[in-house]
Amino acid sequence: MGVLGLALAASAGAATGEPTNPKVFEASASVSSVLVPVTVRDSKGRLVPTLEQKRFHLVVDGIEFPIKSFWREGGLPISYTFILDTSGSMGRRRLVKAREAILEMVKQLRQQDEVCLITFGAAEVKRRMAFPGDPAELAELLDALRGFGTTALYDVLTITPRAMDGARNVRRAIVLFTDGVDTASEMKPEDAVKVLEGLSDPLYALGIEPPPADEGPEDSYEQLLARFATASGGRYLRVDTAARLPEFAHELRRELSMRYIIDFQPSGVGTSKWRPIEVRVDGDYDVAARQGYTGTLP
Repeated sequence: MGVLGLALAASAGAATGEPTNPKVFEASASVSSVLVPVTVRDSKGRLVPTLEQKRFHLVVDGIEFPIKSFWREGGLPISYTFILDTSGSMGRRRLVKAREAILEMVKQLRQQDEVCLITFGAAEVKRRMAFPGDPAELAELLDALRGFGTTALYDVLTITPRAMDGARNVRRAIVLFTDGVDTASEMKPEDAVKVLEGLSDPLYALGIEPPPADEGPEDSYEQLLARFATASGGRYLRVDTAARLPEFAHELRRELSMRYIIDFQPSGVGTSKWRPIEVRVDGDYDVAARQGYTGTLP
């Protein structure tokens, strides 16, 4: 990834060490586990957080497997990674509203919750706060940021598999705030999608005041962000006016407290390869979950 990857590696030292505190959730998955956060909505688009495990079906490579580990997120502790675009096009106004949105998302976090902040712009990625970051320090850190330089959106997305380095909690979310069409990436969109297909944690992308469709390429900025988010089991949210960012953040925080988590262990037998995942739920529901993983069958 060139300069971007090197910049992150140089700034991520604190995040790659062992956490000093003990694990806060006994059921935290091991490295070999596959975590599948699942969001369920009814036919009217309303979140459905109270379904029982027996309504869920896990299908891997077209084969249904029994679900042995299942939780409702509810009161579980959460790890947030915020990825913030600090390129010149964000300017002061959008950065201020993104700051407000991030602070809205961390309202009422508890002692076991934790945060990480990564910024990208002007051809570099910086881990400004590593896990287990103190949410109380975010406001001052965010206030000091200024927009500068170009946007290498595709390149920065390829570091998202490392975005949760050091995180301790099974409940996780990566939240991306960006406004601009990619202007500086070396990586092509298709390659970025392939990276995100293997992402173990969902990416939620907030597109801030996206440009008109006729000003972009055939695959528009929004279509690509939606593909990136969907590949990871997250989703894309269009924010037409930066002033509404805190409102969107509030709704996203609510959504992240109403997901389900399925956890399973690959058997280790046979070929390790890309395997599609499908989560089915009995009834008339819309289900969002990560699309697959690389490994053996459960």
